[in-house]
This record gives sequence, C-alpha cells and structure tokens, in this order.
Amino acid sequence: MGFTLQEAFVYVEMHLLAQLELIKRYTEPHRIYHNIEHVEEMLRWVPDDHPEAYNIIEAILYHDIVHSPNPTPAGLDEALSCAEYLMYTLTGLQHLDVTQTPFGLDGEGSLLNERRVIEAITATSRHTQDQNHLCDVAKIVLDLDLSTLALPWDEYQVWTNKVIKELSIKYPNADIKKGRQEFLSKLVEREQLYYINTSWEAAARENIKRSFEI
Repeated sequence: MGFTLQEAFVYVEMHLLAQLELIKRYTEPHRIYHNIEHVEEMLRWVPDDHPEAYNIIEAILYHDIVHSPNPTPAGLDEALSCAEYLMYTLTGLQHLDVTQTPFGLDGEGSLLNERRVIEAITATSRHTQDQNHLCDVAKIVLDLDLSTLALPWDEYQVWTNKVIKELSIKYPNADIKKGRQEFLSKLVEREQLYYINTSWEAAARENIKRSFEI
C-alpha cells in the first residue's frame, strides 16, 4: 500500500514540467502544513490495488496546489485548484506521451474520471459536512486528508502545530487555537470521520478529545 511522490508521478505519467510546477507550488514559503509533506503523507496511504488509484493520486496531487497565504472566501482555494488541474489535463501535460488526447472516451483522461477528481478536490473544503453521498474517490481523498488526526499522539501534535503556525501566518490577528478547537468541535459532530478507513476512527476521536483537555 502507498506511494512515494516519485512513484505517484510515474503512476499517473505526469510530465516533468508539471512535476516541477507542482513541487514549486507545494514548497511556497507560507506553507507550513499544506506543503509537499502533507501530500506525501496522503500518498503513503493510497491503496495501490484500488481500481481508481489513478484518480485518487491525481486528486491528492492537486487538491491543495492553490493555497493562498491570505484569507480567502471558503472553498475558493479548492475551486482554483480544480482550475489548475483542468489546465493541466487540457494542455497536454497530463501524460508523458503528449500526443494523447485529454478527455478520451474511457480510461485515464476520460471526462468521467476528471469529474471524480474534481469532486474529490472540491470536497476537501467541506470537511465539517457529512459527504457520505460522494463517489469513493472523494471519500478516500477526504479520509487521507484527515489521516494525521489518527496518528500516534506525538505525531498528531507535530502536525497540529504545523496547522497552527500556518494559520497564524494567514490570520495574524485571530485566536488560532480557539478557531482550531471550533473546527474540531464541528468535525466530531459528524456521524463518522472516515468513510473508507474506518479503523482510524477511534484513534482520531481520542486525539481530538485529548487536545480539548490541553
């Protein structure tokens, strides 16, 4: 199970120019949490035998490619990330074989697959909502986007501190810890935190509960 970043690039046949642009975006200086390490953390949990592993990987690679250092309307970064993804598929950079026609009738590059990837990317802006109605690609990406909540406590704290530091850059005058607690409070109101990786549920809820006590 799982992919390294380079293995993911090879799996989806991403053109070198697209790889370099993606790495450039995810290493922007204001990214403390939503960076290349976050992408790698998600990729390591991708089930390599899943029939839609291709779509899952593309959604992960592009889900945070736009992440503004400044406050933005809810969902805007994800919408812009979808636009970047569509630009990538339509400019011939989607595959090493640049003669391949984007949006083919079936298989990788099909319009159906692009819709699944876009559904997954946009869903990551609505974690506090129940999204059990979405396709499996979106559900898996949502699960993996919250994977750090279920890590051992010490690792959970490391990732939490990254979130807080990044939010402090974006919202310098806000009470970041209070805002983080409010987000987690809304999150645990959901019937389930994980749609596919249900074995993570107990650990994540315990970590969140413990964080409230600090």
